[in-house]
Order: sequence, then structure tokens, then C-alpha cells
Amino acid sequence: MPTISKGDYILVTGASGFIAAHTALAFLEAGYKVRGTVRSKAKGEYLVKLFSGKGHFDYVLVDDITKDGAFDEAVRGVDAVAHLASPFYTEGVKDPQELIGPAIKGTVEVLESVQKYNPGIKRVVVTSSFQSVESPETHPAPYHYTEKDWNVDSVPHVEQNGVESEGFHSYSASKTLAEQAFWKFIEDKKPSWDGVTINPPWVLGPIIHECDTPEKLNTSVQIFYKWAAGKKTQADLPAEDDSGNWVNVIDVALAHVRALEVPEASGQRYLTSNGPFVVQDYLDVLHSRFPDLPNIPIGQPNTHDQAIKSMDFVDGSKASRELGLEYTTLEQTVVGMTKSVRERFRF
Repeated sequence: MPTISKGDYILVTGASGFIAAHTALAFLEAGYKVRGTVRSKAKGEYLVKLFSGKGHFDYVLVDDITKDGAFDEAVRGVDAVAHLASPFYTEGVKDPQELIGPAIKGTVEVLESVQKYNPGIKRVVVTSSFQSVESPETHPAPYHYTEKDWNVDSVPHVEQNGVESEGFHSYSASKTLAEQAFWKFIEDKKPSWDGVTINPPWVLGPIIHECDTPEKLNTSVQIFYKWAAGKKTQADLPAEDDSGNWVNVIDVALAHVRALEVPEASGQRYLTSNGPFVVQDYLDVLHSRFPDLPNIPIGQPNTHDQAIKSMDFVDGSKASRELGLEYTTLEQTVVGMTKSVRERFRF
């Protein structure tokens, strides 16, 4: 299958999001032209300013990714698509369909638009998630996850529990079903273009997208912010729910670029992960690199190796081998993320 060449025009959907803004920037820095989809003109103009001097960036408005024909205009004239637009929230979800419907329809809509108005594109890369891979009940921790694994727990959970479903399973089911819909579309329609998915776990790192209050941060960085801003205490440790496998957002962004550039990526899933972390790792870096920050719990310093023994391992080595990713260290990631949220939220 043909892959993209420098100067090609890439559509990045949901471009004002945490990962997508970095992904748009990564394409620009790699020598591509970028069109983003955003929900409002204000979000689009923010990105125009952010990417000033980086290369060609324009945007189109898609206020609702679930509308019929939502991406009809956006796909015209582009050479490939990076589809990142999807809902991500788990609290307060009464009906799993609030997440599942938009996730599936948003994915299928962009593919339908491509088939109607730009069937000759080269490739589509979709941001899926580790949530479409993880089965915590079927595979109790510690379990070694690879791209061969699929989430077999969450869809049955929401089918059985309906509006009583846990938010975690509702979100995970939405990601699982959306990714399955992507692969099924390719299998059924047999388009001339091919597909790739990127499946990250917790995504950490600096924020560059528009975000004026900590409450609007994406979930993973918002949790970190609470520790860095001294809003959590020793009593909140060990905070196992705030720990997991992780990757730097800049590495995830680059994975999307490489997924469109590397011929061998055709038809592949890629877990982008640098392994497990615990909140104690945050605290150790914050104490060592930001001694001026007040109210950071001490915890039990330097206990990473012991703490992760009982945790799952999400294997990101395939993305290293095939996409050439060199993962950023956790220390570098925490430093960049801390500087970013301190600058943005003044603490």
C-alpha cells in the first residue's frame, strides 16, 4: 500500500484535543500539511496561532462527529487521515450508549466520508486505546499485554448491566467497539486504502492545547496535576487507581506520523507504552526536580521496582521495532508535564 510522502495533506480529526494537538504539530514538524477538525472557530483560531510558522495548517468545523456526513467536507483533498476525535469521560455516564454511540458513529462517519468523497487516500490511522486491549477480569494482574489481546470483559459487562454499568467499562466498551467497527469496515468494504490503530495506555506529558482550567484537563494529566499542585496528601497513597502503564504524548503523536509513513504498519495495531508507573514515581521526581513545590507527599521514595511487581505490563516494543519509537523516560515526562501545568495554571 502507498504511504505518505513529505508535503502530503493530512486530516487530523479532533485537532484541539490533548493528543491530537501534539499529533497535528508532529505532522507539521515532519514536513506535512495539516487540516484539523474542531468544534468551534475559537478552537480553530487557537491552533492557527499555536502552529504559526510551523507549516501549512487550516481547519474545518465539525461540531458533532456523530452527524451524518459530518466529515464530508473535511476529507476532500487530503492524502491520509489521522482520526483522533472521540469522547473521553467516565464519570456521570448514566447510559453506556452515551459513549458507545458517538465513538462508533464518529469512527464510521469519517470512513464513510472517505469512501464517498476521497476513496483514493493512502491510509487511515485511528487512535484507539489500551482499553480495547485490557481485560482485567479475564486476565488478573500481573499480565503481559501485547497487540494480540482484546478487551473481552467490557462489552459483556455493558450488555448485562445497561444503565447500571460502571463508567470504566462503558468507556472501555466504546473504545473496543469503535476499533472493531474500524477493522470491520475495512474487511467489509475492502477500500483501496489501508488502516492502522494506535493503542496507548495513560498518556502523560506537556499540554499545548487550549485548556483554561485544571478541571478541563484530560483525565491522565488532571490526576497528575492534583499531586503536583499539592491537592493530594500522604493519606491518599498508595493511590493505585492513579497508577498504570503510561506513554509520553509526544511519543504517541510521533507514532501517528510513523503509522502513515511505514509500509509495514499496514493493518497493524500498536500498543504505545513505556511500561508501568506508580504515583510514588511522580513524587520522587517532583521532590528531586521541583523542591520549591509545597505540600508534595513524601510517600516511600525509590520503591518503583517493588511496587510494579504486581502490576500489568503493557508491551510497547512492537512500536519501537516497527515504527522506530524511542520512548521518553518518566523523569523527562514528569519534568515536562510539571513545567507545562505550572506555567498554564500559575502555581
